Amino acid sequence: MKDEKLDEKDILRLKELLIYNVAENTDKNFQKDNHNSTIWKNYAASNARGHSVFESFTDEELLDYIRAEAKRLNHAPAQKELFWVMRDYIKRRFKRWPYAMKAAGLTASAGKGGKTLEQIEEDNKHLELLLAKIREKALELGKIPHPKDIPDVCAEIKKYYNDWGRVIEAADIDPHTLNEEVVYKIEGLEPQYVQMLDNVKAFAYELGRSPIHGEIDAEVKRALIRRCGSWRNALYQVGLEPVVRIRPFHGIYIDYRKENNRDGHTNSLYNCYYRVLNLSEEDKRDLEEVRAIYQQTRVIPTKKDVSKELRLRLQETCGSWANVLYQIGIDPKEYHRTIKGGKTNEK
Repeated sequence: MKDEKLDEKDILRLKELLIYNVAENTDKNFQKDNHNSTIWKNYAASNARGHSVFESFTDEELLDYIRAEAKRLNHAPAQKELFWVMRDYIKRRFKRWPYAMKAAGLTASAGKGGKTLEQIEEDNKHLELLLAKIREKALELGKIPHPKDIPDVCAEIKKYYNDWGRVIEAADIDPHTLNEEVVYKIEGLEPQYVQMLDNVKAFAYELGRSPIHGEIDAEVKRALIRRCGSWRNALYQVGLEPVVRIRPFHGIYIDYRKENNRDGHTNSLYNCYYRVLNLSEEDKRDLEEVRAIYQQTRVIPTKKDVSKELRLRLQETCGSWANVLYQIGIDPKEYHRTIKGGKTNEK
């Protein structure tokens, strides 16, 4: 028999019945394997009718359900503690149970043996305090902090993360904010520092971008950081800004694997974005064409949205398509989220 098409009213009714009635059954596997049962026909995501109900749940609705169950149980729910339909929906949406728990703000240690809701809330407060300290340190240093810049926090936060890059993502440190909030003009710079900065600027225009680690003499860089407070602020004195990694410190471990971390900074421009200096008139026209596409569609342009010739010219100038977009004010992270399907564009 062909599945009848459900309208929005039908779906809403089935959702409410599922959450407030069916899922309350004490037998969490009730009718799970009975493909002729009403529950299976209405809710199993493997059939058309059930899939429609599953698709109607937003991420936040599923997360709210998890949180409500956690409150009822006083701990992060284990899979066996939720009705089979809901646990199947959750796993389909979030792929793995620990991912769903984390998205709901709960500990991955689910079940009665895991932490109580009160303990989870305390943990979350403590984590947020640690992340706030990292944000404060970034403003103090004028850069995204390295683990060695804040060892006391690093020692504690490794209970929550094993990769410093993930810590920085969680702290939501925005390089643009650093560019605005921690830089300032220094009046009366001594002649030797003025000369150093002039040399850095000349070298930057020779490269077509700000220099990265290893491209500037270490003694010169240390001297400028001491005098200006940070490398970011040193560059600001001559109208430059630092090259930024899309995922800074990605792969820098803070757990038992930290001995395997690379020494110092990488000199690669891979996955970096930066202001391109010395743009030619043709480069500027090409960028204006990309900007016009974005302004007309309000959709982040991909490489397919422009001619091959224009794309190749701009990628030669800017190094990558993400950095092309950065020249017209689009955050490269937004572009990467878009192409991975993680975030939809505003239309």
